[in-house]
Amino acid sequence: MRRLVLVLATLIGYVCTAPVFAQQAASPGKVAGEGFVVTPGSAPRYGGPQGREADVTEVLASRQQTAGTLGVFRQTIAPKSGPPTHIHKAEDEFFYVVSGEFSIKVGDRIVSAPADSFLFVPRGTPHTFRNVGTQPGVILVGVVPGGFEKMFEERQGVDAETNQALMKKHNMEAVGPPLQ
Repeated sequence: MRRLVLVLATLIGYVCTAPVFAQQAASPGKVAGEGFVVTPGSAPRYGGPQGREADVTEVLASRQQTAGTLGVFRQTIAPKSGPPTHIHKAEDEFFYVVSGEFSIKVGDRIVSAPADSFLFVPRGTPHTFRNVGTQPGVILVGVVPGGFEKMFEERQGVDAETNQALMKKHNMEAVGPPLQ
């Protein structure tokens, strides 16, 4: 757990301070937004699209809360579940495996990612993941800049066609099948 806190503090500190310092330089005396705390059970929760209804996403930090800097969400992924191989056209993405074991594809590589694994995916890189365990697994995911996390609110229980349209709306494109 201490490793998770250190990783997140470093990443969030890095991506959050540059825009604040830039805004302070441009507008002395003004800081972009206020800090916030998300307590257990208080994050908005969303189910997945049809076929992945058991996957749950909790949005911990949104574009609105971070002045566009980043979005952070925790996903509980059902056994044998995961998205199709896809790319994000506008965001870099990072993953921290909190619990469970995942198979993760980044580019052409497929790797095993047990708890405490960290992964960075630059925008435009094909990637996917699959919970290979027998119990739900939990991943913490961040996107830079924020905004993509809004898709989870909009796609609860939608059919495949609507999900594809939402992916396009949020600068995401399916480029291959899920991992098997």
